Amino acid sequence: MNDVPRYILNPCTRRCLNRLLDLVDKMSFKNRTQRVTESITESRFPELFSPKEPEDDEVAWYNLTRLSEQGVIDIERTRKRGLSTVAPWEHARIVFLPEGEESVRQWLDRPAGDPALEAWQREADYYREQFQDLTILKPSSFSSLSHYPAREVIARLAKLPDLLSRSRLSLYQASAALFWGDSKALRGKERILNQLFGQDLMALEARPILIEGSYRPECQGLLVVENMDTFVAAADGRIPGVEAFTVLYAQGFKGTASRIREPGMARFYWSSSPLPDPEWLDRFMRGWCGHSDLPVPIYYFGDLDPAGLRIYAQMRQAFPSLRPWQPGYHLLTERLLAGEGHQLKTSGKEAQGRVMLTGCPWIDQHVIPVMEKTGLCVDQEAAISVA
Repeated sequence: MNDVPRYILNPCTRRCLNRLLDLVDKMSFKNRTQRVTESITESRFPELFSPKEPEDDEVAWYNLTRLSEQGVIDIERTRKRGLSTVAPWEHARIVFLPEGEESVRQWLDRPAGDPALEAWQREADYYREQFQDLTILKPSSFSSLSHYPAREVIARLAKLPDLLSRSRLSLYQASAALFWGDSKALRGKERILNQLFGQDLMALEARPILIEGSYRPECQGLLVVENMDTFVAAADGRIPGVEAFTVLYAQGFKGTASRIREPGMARFYWSSSPLPDPEWLDRFMRGWCGHSDLPVPIYYFGDLDPAGLRIYAQMRQAFPSLRPWQPGYHLLTERLLAGEGHQLKTSGKEAQGRVMLTGCPWIDQHVIPVMEKTGLCVDQEAAISVA
C-alpha cells in the first residue's frame, strides 16, 4: 500500500473507482464502443450531497479532482447554464479514462477477473433466500469489510433484518453488533442495504442531532454558530454583542440541516448558563419543530469561506426566517478589508470550490462582494475578543 496515493484511501474515492471497474468488467475493454461514465448523484456520492461531518463534501471533491489531475478520470458538466449558484459537483458526471484502468486496478488490488469478487459471488449463492438482489453483494459495495473472509461478511449481513426486527438500533449500533465492533462498517450503506434485502430497513434508529445551548434569560434572539470555539467564546461573553442571545451549536450542522427540525431528532443540552425557563423552553421546542413560531428571532453566524456560506444557505432551507447575524459578519468583513484574511489555496481550503450566492440578499449584496474584492476568507473565530 506504500505506492497507493493517499487520496485513493478515501472511502468515497474507492467506492467510485470500484463502481467504474465493475462497469468495465461487464464489457470487453478493448472492444467497447461507448465511454464508461457515472453521473454524480446523491445515491452514489452521499458525502457530496449529505455530508455526515463538516467538510466531508470538500474532502471528497478534492480527492475526485486529484483523480482528474492524474488522468484517471474526466469530470464533465452535464449542463452548461445556470451553474453559478450550484456546487461544482452538481450537474456533473465522471468519465473513466482507459489509460487509467491499470493504475486503478493496482491501487485497489483488483486484477481483471477479480478473485475476491468471485469468492463473494460463490458465498452469496448459499444465502440467496435471504437476499433479494445478489448482484449488489460484492466487495466494492462493502469496501470497509472487503478484507474479511467473504463467508463471514455475507453470513453476518444475512442476520441484519432479524437483528433489526428484535431491537431498535441505529445503523452504527447494528454495525458494531455484527461486524467485529466496527460501528462505521455500514455507514452510508442504507440504499445498498435496502436494495440487497428488497425492503426498507429504515426502521434503523436515526442518530439524533446533539445541540448544545447557552441560555440567556429574557434573550432577544437565538444565535446559531458554526464552530465550537465560537460557541464557547460566545457563552463566556467574549464576542461583542452576544450578551442578549441564547447561543446554539451542533457539530455537523451542514450534514443535518434537512432533518434538524424533525420532532425527536434534535437533543438539546444546556451548559454555561441557567436552565431555560420552562414556559420559554416549551415555546422554543414547539417553534423549533415547526408547530408554532419561535419565541424570538433566529440568526446565523459562520465562517466567511465557501463552506461556511453553503452551511448558511442550507440552514435557510430549514429555517426560512433565519437571518445573518450582521454584527458578527461586519467584524469579519472589516478584517478582510484590512487584509487580515487568508486565501483558499494557502489554507487547505481549495477543495471548497468558489464562493456562491446564498439566497440571502444582505449576505449576497454586502458580504460576498467584500470576499470577491479581497480574494480572502476569514473564519468566525476572528470575531472573538482577545486580550
